[in-house]
Amino acid sequence: MLRKLAVSIATLIALSHHQVAQAQAWFEVEVYVFERQSQSTEQWPDAPIKTKADNAIDLISPVVAQVLTPSANVSAPCTLVFDADANSHCAETLNDVTASESTANARAREYRYPSVIPSEISSPEPNYASANGNPVLLTRSQGQFASIISSISRERGTRSLLHMTWQQPMSGKSGSTPIRLFAGKDFSNTYHFDGRKIVKQNQSASTLSTEGIPLSSSVVSPVWELDGTLNIYLSHYLYIETALNLRKEGRKLMPVMPSDGADTSAALTTPKVMTPFLMSIPLEQNRRVKSEEIHYLDHPEMGMVIQIRKMAQPSAQQQSPNTESIQTVGQY
Repeated sequence: MLRKLAVSIATLIALSHHQVAQAQAWFEVEVYVFERQSQSTEQWPDAPIKTKADNAIDLISPVVAQVLTPSANVSAPCTLVFDADANSHCAETLNDVTASESTANARAREYRYPSVIPSEISSPEPNYASANGNPVLLTRSQGQFASIISSISRERGTRSLLHMTWQQPMSGKSGSTPIRLFAGKDFSNTYHFDGRKIVKQNQSASTLSTEGIPLSSSVVSPVWELDGTLNIYLSHYLYIETALNLRKEGRKLMPVMPSDGADTSAALTTPKVMTPFLMSIPLEQNRRVKSEEIHYLDHPEMGMVIQIRKMAQPSAQQQSPNTESIQTVGQY
């Protein structure tokens, strides 16, 4: 009886250690996203795909943006999809998470962004992951995609959007936290987040919603050319989930508001006209991958190259930088 009890306890301890190891398994991730000119006739959604970013980790803003006065209150959960009552406000109220701050205690910060985000995002100085810490952005020299980027850049009709490398802990899907990715041009001066053209108040016409209701032209946050999240988690194997929107200027049939003083009820029957519109092209995939392998996510309008590499665990790095930890969790 005692022997069976001892075996049961040992089994529980082993399972517990396995779960802890899985929750704290660290990997190095390198991502390269590029745009390609395409003659595709595919019809894209009228609105950006839903991309929840209320708990996403932002490694980009602290590098490219100017920090404004920090807010004492964490912003309300937001979703990167147009809201008729309040335009997307995620980019200005994201949690700035660094290796020295916990996600739970990170304070919401407001940022002032440049009009264009550089395609190369990297830490200005070497960073090192710490045990039980948060994801850390690496320097450009720590990346390994130089030859891949050079080769793709030489192809006609391609343009680099984003390249960055970071280290992060991996956990199961339920405990995973996505990484926020955004890059390129900020369209907020000319387009709403939902793609509508911004019409100045002193002009005689403005765009209506699909219900014929005049909509505000105010812009609260940047409308990035590339925006969304990348989530990576462990479930015996490694899985990656992408939820990205690529924005491109185009034209769309839209109703136009009548001039001032006209009967607004007539707006409901106003014929539609071709109007400038910011198209939303989604890259939404879920794929099982293996570490060390270079994976390519194909798309008519863009592409993503991603590699997830095994690394010495932070505790091993702290003890001996030259000692590689042994990977024993799962089949990745």
